[in-house]
Amino acid sequence: MKKVSLLAFVLSMIVNTSNAQFYFRAGAGYAVPQAGQTMDGVTSLYNGMIMPLNGSRSSTANTMSYNIKNASFSSGFQGILGLGYMFNDHVGIQLDGSIGISTNKYTFKDNNTTINYTVGPILSNVSMTQRANTPVILMPSLVLQTGGDPWNLYTRFGLALPLISKIDQDLIITNAPGTGALTADDFTFQVKSSFSLGFSAAAGLQYKLNDRFSVWGEVSLLSMSLNVKESDFNHFTENGISYQVSQVGLPPVVKYSKTATIDSNGTTAPSYTLPFSNVGINIGISIRLSDKKGRRHSEMITDDKKYFKR
Repeated sequence: MKKVSLLAFVLSMIVNTSNAQFYFRAGAGYAVPQAGQTMDGVTSLYNGMIMPLNGSRSSTANTMSYNIKNASFSSGFQGILGLGYMFNDHVGIQLDGSIGISTNKYTFKDNNTTINYTVGPILSNVSMTQRANTPVILMPSLVLQTGGDPWNLYTRFGLALPLISKIDQDLIITNAPGTGALTADDFTFQVKSSFSLGFSAAAGLQYKLNDRFSVWGEVSLLSMSLNVKESDFNHFTENGISYQVSQVGLPPVVKYSKTATIDSNGTTAPSYTLPFSNVGINIGISIRLSDKKGRRHSEMITDDKKYFKR
């Protein structure tokens, strides 16, 4: 009998929509990389890139010294817009959009490295700068909350769907390191990623200002990495003078795949992953868009009582 009563209580909480409500929320925050980069024993990155995303490497006659730092293309200042629907005081669903307002820029510097030109190998300094171009990530999630008034604890967890995830790359190669740049070549690329699912979660606290407005603060988690599918060579300058991409001798488009076949044209390459995981701290405001059914019903009863008293 107790089990039946407990089951009936749980079902009543789920199906009871007397306190159902729509709401809109907006906020902003800052996110930091959730995981770092890893290299194996022969200094090759597990994700397939030739060089790390962030840090530096300096070469001498006998050694190479590395200084590798964390990186995530979704880190930096972010804005949050969302719509939600609470079935009752404790269970609901929510769709958030995380928009990169000012994402972090990552630069890896490779000093005193040998670059193979048509005239032969030349000792050079290489700088690769990369940055996400206004990434947008959709996050549908399940929301659970205590339903307290005015303080309300909540948590959400669900999927992360990359809507926009393009990366801008700027590769600068300068010759004769340590003696002044005799030649400076500047290559710009845009990298596109394949669609891939990630996961998102958050835990936060909400304070009710009145029947319509609330303020909230939360700690969020995003776990996602994306496979590169294409790199477009967009622009080239040498010593500040622009040249047509077709004059450089590099393929204008490179396709990446997990089953790539490499040939002398250089138009295909094995895919590698780009890190998008982060941990963020966000604050914002929530606006209730619909009246609670239970509240409206009670107000009607109160009004009826006042009418009969007259």
